Amino acid sequence: MLAAVLHGPRDVRLAHVPDPLPRAGDVVVRVQRVGICGSDVNRFLYGSHPWPPGFIMGHEFCGQVVALGAGVSDAHVGDQVLVEPTLRCGECFYCRRAEYNRCVDFVTRGLTGSGTDGGFADYVRVPAYQLHARPPELPMALAALVEPTAVSVHGWNLTGLEHPDSVVVVGIGNIGLLAIVVARAKGARDIIAVGKYAARQDVARAYGATLVLEPDDARLHEQVRERTSGLGAALVVEAAGTPASLRTAVACARKGAKIVLLGVMHEPVALDYKAILMEEKQILGSIIYRPPDFEEAIGILARSGIDARRHVTAEIPLDRVVTDGLEPLARSKAEHIKIQVQPSIGD
Repeated sequence: MLAAVLHGPRDVRLAHVPDPLPRAGDVVVRVQRVGICGSDVNRFLYGSHPWPPGFIMGHEFCGQVVALGAGVSDAHVGDQVLVEPTLRCGECFYCRRAEYNRCVDFVTRGLTGSGTDGGFADYVRVPAYQLHARPPELPMALAALVEPTAVSVHGWNLTGLEHPDSVVVVGIGNIGLLAIVVARAKGARDIIAVGKYAARQDVARAYGATLVLEPDDARLHEQVRERTSGLGAALVVEAAGTPASLRTAVACARKGAKIVLLGVMHEPVALDYKAILMEEKQILGSIIYRPPDFEEAIGILARSGIDARRHVTAEIPLDRVVTDGLEPLARSKAEHIKIQVQPSIGD
């Protein structure tokens, strides 16, 4: 089969490798659609630490089951599925509580496509426990967006909030835009988006944002307070992963508000912790998702009515994943929201 194998920084090689065979408890999936994540771009640029190179990236994908390993009874050849790429030990304190995203081996094991072979290939072998059924009303382009949508669903579910009067989403890349979809589905009454680039701002409005602000607007915080009766937002979702975006998120939150961190910070960030204490603001870290979040994300996208063509800004064949996928995304964040790959064997 054809696969895109990561060998090191800026070294992803297309190669013909043996088709995977199912092991006990595993299935083989024919990949139909796979998204290029920002983390894939980071590994393309900087390498695969902490995992050794030599694996196939791609963890946002859907496909069809083509082979079953011994002991697999909940899947059938021909099933249309989405893959929840979380790997688990199944034995630690957290796994026994079904908190698989907190598995003690999480960093060591990684995800399917991050440390182990993933979806930038014609076929992939995955544990059967990763499978979710793809409903017929969910097209493949949206199905391959379920994984990043589940990131926002999990963050929201950690807050315990229902129908908040106001939500601010800071950052309107792929994760932030899908966070707006989730906020709308969760019943947020007023959704304020903070982010750059006119095309993304238009998509944010289409997804349900009632106000869109530029991150460098001198009146940003003032406008958020005006919109929220002088209080600030009840919930803030940080989806950009920069020091400035985190400080903006904290500043936009009202007293007692919850601030969910979805963006990955790559450097320490200084905050005014006395102000956070005095105003009882709660900052919640949120890492990936759990199976119920994934199922909820499937339902949200299936009912969303969003036009995937606005979100998926390019669809490319697998043999162009480097030249038309990873390299353009590494050069510019403004040109694309999401690039999806279709393996060469087609749908």
